[in-house]
Amino acid sequence: MHRKPSTAAATRTPALLTWQAETGVLLASGDWDARGGGDLAERLDKLLSIVPKKSHVQLNTQQVSHMDTAGALLVLQVRDLLQARGATLDQSALSDDQQELIELVQRVGELTPPAEPPRLNPLQNIGKTTLDVLSNAYDTLVFLGEVITRTLPLLLQPWRLRWREIVNEIQAAGSRSVPIVALLTFLIGVVIAYQSGVTMQQYGATVFLPDMIGIITLREMAPLITAIVVAGRTGSSYAAAIGTMKVTQEVDALRSLAISPIEMLVIPRVLALTVALPLLTVMAMAMGLYGGVLIAYEMFNLDINVALTRLSALPHSHFWVGIVKAPVFALVIAMIGCHEGMKVRGSAADVGRSTTSSVVQAIFWVILIDAVFAVTFSKLGL
Repeated sequence: MHRKPSTAAATRTPALLTWQAETGVLLASGDWDARGGGDLAERLDKLLSIVPKKSHVQLNTQQVSHMDTAGALLVLQVRDLLQARGATLDQSALSDDQQELIELVQRVGELTPPAEPPRLNPLQNIGKTTLDVLSNAYDTLVFLGEVITRTLPLLLQPWRLRWREIVNEIQAAGSRSVPIVALLTFLIGVVIAYQSGVTMQQYGATVFLPDMIGIITLREMAPLITAIVVAGRTGSSYAAAIGTMKVTQEVDALRSLAISPIEMLVIPRVLALTVALPLLTVMAMAMGLYGGVLIAYEMFNLDINVALTRLSALPHSHFWVGIVKAPVFALVIAMIGCHEGMKVRGSAADVGRSTTSSVVQAIFWVILIDAVFAVTFSKLGL
């Protein structure tokens, strides 16, 4: 069964161009669009060959029923072919809509790539880098201030917190990170115990192996490795998620509904990671100690009871030194990830750059803060 052609298709007429030698007019008719102008474009050169050279030609488009950008391009092609023959084309008889179409097509065709930015000398590079650092520091302080001013009233009125989002973020940042954190800290405990045990065995000091494993794991390795893994896994996801929402204008939609993006997107993530990271750190400590004690027992024949006794005799301050770092690391990772996401301006490339920047900055600041903690606790005798 054949479908009856539509009315629009039935009444469509091809684009035509007729030369009227007596009046010097090119009469255009039909549909000057992508469908109707295809045949005319192929034989345009032959049609215009009868136009006298160095003549003044007027284009009459009163009988053109429809023109789109393809038809406007066709008009420009007619003008260029006539100019190549020394003739000029008068387009003053075109309607306002047709003139606007031709101007639009000309604007698009005249776009040029942006000029290459001028190269800066070393002194200018130092100045530009300094200004970029100061600008980024200012933006960070503004963001930090806004988060604090939004968070404090919510802590005084906890029923206003978005508990469902906080619980979901704790699950995403905490429980889903358990396998990778547990595996890495176990392996690091194994490596520390093996490398230290080989040296200690030469001096008959393997009995002190649990002490070394406990101090290194509790004070440094467990909180630091956990923070680095979370920075790469969770901090980057914060930057990517919020950055994508910026690109799709969901953040602007929240503002238009009088909902603060800080309260909706940032505060739940910051609070969730502040809860999840210390818990992950405790688990990482246990796995690191387990891996170290296992190697001490299997490879260096250290009695399990002796190892556990040595570990239990360690001062509790080693545990608390490691735990105190975890919330600080969590705040830094969450703030950097959310801030980088909020800095996205509107392209997929921006999202990628912000995600990469969040991971690099978070790891850098985690290691730097860990070094500050180490010096501070050493001065305090802890």
